[in-house]
Parts: sequence; C-alpha cells; structure tokens
Amino acid sequence: MRINVRFSGAGGQGVILSSVLLAKAYGLGEDYNISQTQSYGPEARGGACKAEVVISDENIDYMKVDTADVFIAFNQAGYDKYNKTVKDDAIILINSTLVETDSDRHYRIPATEIAEEMGKPFVVNMIMLGALTKLLPKLHYPTVEAEIMENFAASIAGINLDAYDKGYQYIAKQLEERNKQSA
Repeated sequence: MRINVRFSGAGGQGVILSSVLLAKAYGLGEDYNISQTQSYGPEARGGACKAEVVISDENIDYMKVDTADVFIAFNQAGYDKYNKTVKDDAIILINSTLVETDSDRHYRIPATEIAEEMGKPFVVNMIMLGALTKLLPKLHYPTVEAEIMENFAASIAGINLDAYDKGYQYIAKQLEERNKQSA
C-alpha cells in the first residue's frame, strides 16, 4: 500500500500542521512508513502553501508526490494549482466555503463556515483533518485524536478536538447520504 496525499492552501490556514498530524498518526500511531514534505512562499501568511505525505507499508524510496491519491484543497488558489495532478480515482476533499468546482465527485465540507460558527476561525485545518480521517483507509479516529491532544496545549486541545470531530461527523453524514442515493 502506498498513499500519496497532497494538502494545498495558503500560509496561516494550518496546511502544514494538518499534514504533520496526519503523518504522525499514520507513522507513530498506525506504524506505517511516512514521508512528510512541505513548501510555501516567502510570505508568512497568505502565500501559497503545500504539504505532502507519503504513507506506505513498504520502504519509501521516493518521498515526493507527483500524482496524488488524496488531495485536500483549503482554498481556490491551491485547488486551481494542483487539481490536475491527481489520479482519476483520487479522493478529493475541498473546503467548499472557499473552493468552487463543478465536479460532483469531490467531497465538500464548508470548513471555514463551520469554524466561524464555532467562533474559532483558526480550526479550519482540524475540521478538514477530521473529514479526511473518515475517508482514509487504515487510519483510526482515536489515533489522530491522540496526536491532536499531544500536539496542542491543554488550553486549546479541546477546541481543536471539537473541530476535528465536527469534520469527521460531517463527512460521515455525507457518506451515509451517498450510500442511500446509490442503493
């Protein structure tokens, strides 16, 4: 098994943190081989940002993602730049508050809207990570939950866990609706 994951968005959206938490959850919690890379523009906030995670049950000899199996777009610029570099059967998750597309095969989650309703606009990345956890194979909710608790101070771990759960539950409901429609 090898899963190539690409996150894209803007600096300040938590793109890199999401990828690091995913890498730790798969690598430390689920015991897979992991490679995590990142790149961003010279701007501290607002510039283009991308992070990639390679997950494998074998040694990783090439740590870059050329064509993604999984693509997560936090904003329109990131979506536009990388949506053509995904496999035909890729899992594509978009922050539908900020990303517009005509494709009906994408998983849409209004992460920015949900975060703003929570009064915590900085948790968009945790909402997207929760949704992603529900969609990825061989990744367990408690494993990512443990990484969130370990990587945040107690004073903000709770709100991040709440956001993570909201994303997870949102996609769980979407999957249930899709299953009903296809039955």
